[in-house]
Amino acid sequence: MLLDVVDLAKTFTLRQGWPVPTLVDVRALDGVSFSVDRSEALGVVGESGCGKSTAARAALRLIEPDRGRVMFDGRDVLTAKPAELRALRRRMQIVFQDPASARDPRQRVGSALMEPLAVHGVARGDVARKRVLAILDEVGLPKTAFDRFPHEFSGGQRQRIGIARALALEPDLIFADEPVSALDVSVQAQILRLLDELKQRRRLAFVFVSHDLGVVRHFCERTVVMYLGRIIESGPTGQIFDAPKHPYTKVLREASPVPDPAVAKAKVAIEGEPPSPVAPPPGCHFHPRCPLATDICRTQAPALRDIAPGRRVACHHAS
Repeated sequence: MLLDVVDLAKTFTLRQGWPVPTLVDVRALDGVSFSVDRSEALGVVGESGCGKSTAARAALRLIEPDRGRVMFDGRDVLTAKPAELRALRRRMQIVFQDPASARDPRQRVGSALMEPLAVHGVARGDVARKRVLAILDEVGLPKTAFDRFPHEFSGGQRQRIGIARALALEPDLIFADEPVSALDVSVQAQILRLLDELKQRRRLAFVFVSHDLGVVRHFCERTVVMYLGRIIESGPTGQIFDAPKHPYTKVLREASPVPDPAVAKAKVAIEGEPPSPVAPPPGCHFHPRCPLATDICRTQAPALRDIAPGRRVACHHAS
């Protein structure tokens, strides 16, 4: 196992109200656990605000979780000292959702890609330049990109630069946080094809965060589904989407568009509005909107349990 995340929790304190604001706690992660094997792509799906990106950033320790354990290749990321954490981060990289805000607009592309090589003592000068030019070619950018600024590129090209930056240190694992959601559909396909080629060629592992089920189905071998800071279902991607067990996963699947007008889709009724993460409902967080909810759902949070080999679900009524 390359990455093993156990019981990850994170609460943010926010100011709410006017003119006299009060402090409120938002539990973004509530005991999240998942694992990623070598050369495997794990999809993390769910609606906006469910904690997908927070889970990725907490696992990388870009934000400090309140509790939990993150083991990367046998080493604990959360207790690592600065020198050890720097070494670990050479092997764990991230591609952000917005390629424009992820880059310094005043820094040329070549300088941005050479910087991590210098920081980690990998290469400098002409050696680093040759390495960066090779990476630019690998992600489909011309050599002239080396001396240009980020604003001179299109959105898809900027994301290729972000991918090149993640590849510079030859990582084993890449967290891809909504890497195609800000791009046009045709460009999304190009970036996904690039990521798939890199995954095969470099034998990379991915944690692929997305709200687009079609993208996840194409790219990931396994998928976990999140709702209000908890994982509610996990398993092989094909099984998750072809035979979902949790009512929320069924809603997500039916809400995902199918680019074929001849395909008839069943309508799954869902009542009510999404609850506030400031005051989540007791028991199962989904019970106010769930057609299967009973008294036990309103009082007792279901555990994420095995229902078949490789399949887990947090629902009192799933089987």
